[in-house]
Amino acid sequence: MHGDLRSAEDLSQLAAEAFELAHSLCGSCENYHSLWTYQRIAGASGGDVAAPLVHVVLGRLLSVRDRKILIAGSPDTGLLAVVVRAAHPNSRVVVVDRCETPLELCRRFAKRAALAVETLRLNLADLKAESAFDVVFAHSLLQYIRADHRLEALSRMRRALQPDGRLVLVFRTSDRIEGKLLPEYREAYSTRLIEQLEAVNIQLPEPREAFRRRIEIYAEERRAREGVHASREEVEQLIEAAGFAIQDVMPIEASQSDPFRTLAAKISKQRFLMIAAPRS
Repeated sequence: MHGDLRSAEDLSQLAAEAFELAHSLCGSCENYHSLWTYQRIAGASGGDVAAPLVHVVLGRLLSVRDRKILIAGSPDTGLLAVVVRAAHPNSRVVVVDRCETPLELCRRFAKRAALAVETLRLNLADLKAESAFDVVFAHSLLQYIRADHRLEALSRMRRALQPDGRLVLVFRTSDRIEGKLLPEYREAYSTRLIEQLEAVNIQLPEPREAFRRRIEIYAEERRAREGVHASREEVEQLIEAAGFAIQDVMPIEASQSDPFRTLAAKISKQRFLMIAAPRS
């Protein structure tokens, strides 16, 4: 693997594929999966999946032969591409998600790149693996898990690790989008997203007004996930309660387009990478 051409994503093709698949394979997550890659292209998603620090940490943990890594939740092929760039060619990769859409995208990516990747449709709170993985990589996952399931899902991830394994967790903290910021957010999010896509000549997958309405509906879903964790300490307490010993927590700089960077600043959004080990 190690950064070869097999890890390259064609984001315009991926966005179109995800949009089509989401209509037939998704349930309540249709807007999320149909729009996620378009958000990546527009610089709306934070961009920290490709942050150099993520690559360095994964490379350090996966650079030796025969490592097995679990990607715990993946909205498209972005996390798989990051792992492919960082890991030893003999690494074994398993992608778990509760929706078939990102799993099918990962299978197609793996087929085109001649990669051996296993996919498993599963709610992480039902994960039954025991001491099976050297690394569990969870990126911006916690806000997508119901509050009453988070501890169980993290505990299952801990049990899935080898005794000397590591959890690599990327998480975000922020304020809620509410008060005076709410009208601005509702009015501007869809407009800015479409403008950013059109600026780089990305063809919209449906008529402009239909696409705008889809983004507006999704933006409300997204708003509900902002501010789930207001502080780094909240996440650290959750990780420790799940039986992990935290080894390091490092800030990540996001790569966003200007309109979305401005919004992130207004809600004091911060991004972190955590490394944690199963507590003996």
